[in-house]
Amino acid sequence: MKSTGLRLSYLILLFCSVFLSRSTAQDVPAKNRSKPFSFPPQLEMRVPFGPTAFPNGSNFYLIYELYLTNFGASPIHLKRMELLNGDRSGNAPVLSFDSLELKTMVKILGNNNLKDALNIEAGQSAVVEAKTSNKTGFPNNIIHRVIASADSLDGAAINTHTTKIQTLKPPVSGSDWIAADGPGNSIDNHHRRGNIILGGHTVNSRRFAIDWKKVKDSVSFSGDAANVRSYFCYGEKIFAVADGTIISATDGLPDNIPGHGKAFHPAVPLTFEKLPGNNIVIDLGDGHYAHYMHMQPGSLHVKKGDHVRKGQLLGNIGNSGDAREPHLHFEVTTSSKLLYGDGIPYIIDHYRLGYQNGFDDVHHNELPKEKQIVDFGNARER
Repeated sequence: MKSTGLRLSYLILLFCSVFLSRSTAQDVPAKNRSKPFSFPPQLEMRVPFGPTAFPNGSNFYLIYELYLTNFGASPIHLKRMELLNGDRSGNAPVLSFDSLELKTMVKILGNNNLKDALNIEAGQSAVVEAKTSNKTGFPNNIIHRVIASADSLDGAAINTHTTKIQTLKPPVSGSDWIAADGPGNSIDNHHRRGNIILGGHTVNSRRFAIDWKKVKDSVSFSGDAANVRSYFCYGEKIFAVADGTIISATDGLPDNIPGHGKAFHPAVPLTFEKLPGNNIVIDLGDGHYAHYMHMQPGSLHVKKGDHVRKGQLLGNIGNSGDAREPHLHFEVTTSSKLLYGDGIPYIIDHYRLGYQNGFDDVHHNELPKEKQIVDFGNARER
């Protein structure tokens, strides 16, 4: 009898404990229940080459690329991106980009459909062509916050002063020069969208490149469009932007007959080495190299190994190599090898902006932006 009573007491106690545990769980509000464990968004964020802020007008600018790769099994839909001050914690974003702004900045790699640019499918990668400005400059360190439909992620810390900014003389002289495809973020800017893979790495030597052309009444030539001498800049003198050493000097390639699109027929078959046409590379020091491309055949005044002084005559503008019309392609990069370096900003010591109302907007130690029309003054003033 005693053992039967003990068993009955045990069963009653077990029933009560199960009932109480169930009723307790049901009484806990849903908002207070712990969420099941999950990993943060499986989104890799990286900036292959850190930016350097540069001045133009009343603003400072950053231009760089942020790469995103979705390592998860579900799509990630981008809603917003914020730049946070990496030198502080818990503060408001320095700058932010909403979905409308991101649509003009994001490209899914291998897919040019802008309608899907903010939707990164599983296994896909995207590049954010970032360009931002600030009147007071930028913090030394910035952290990116990517906000998606379901979550957000902080990462890809960068320094905003990655390279030294050199002060250079202009590569040409005179007025009416347009900074074609210069530093900017226009969708049709082929320099800005110049990311390629070389040596297994992502590079963009053309990030801050400028195609210097002369314009009058918004056009670059007068007369026969198929004649190089119809172009206002053809034969214009090219100058050394700083003291330095000639790393390479290539001459002997003929000018192309000007033509765009299907009308472009290079004078000689293009190879990787012939893309710049007749060209010069100057070692500026500090790991910086100035590249001059598409020069006039037979015009080079220097050879490999020469030491040049700033303002020294180098040659003349032509239309050789991968050039559709006469212009000077000028860029500063981190490598003397064609396209292998990353494009870096620099500043020009003196120029004026303007056009129809005269060039009365004076700028010192700044870098012209895309489509600005510039007066560099006379060569004798250099």
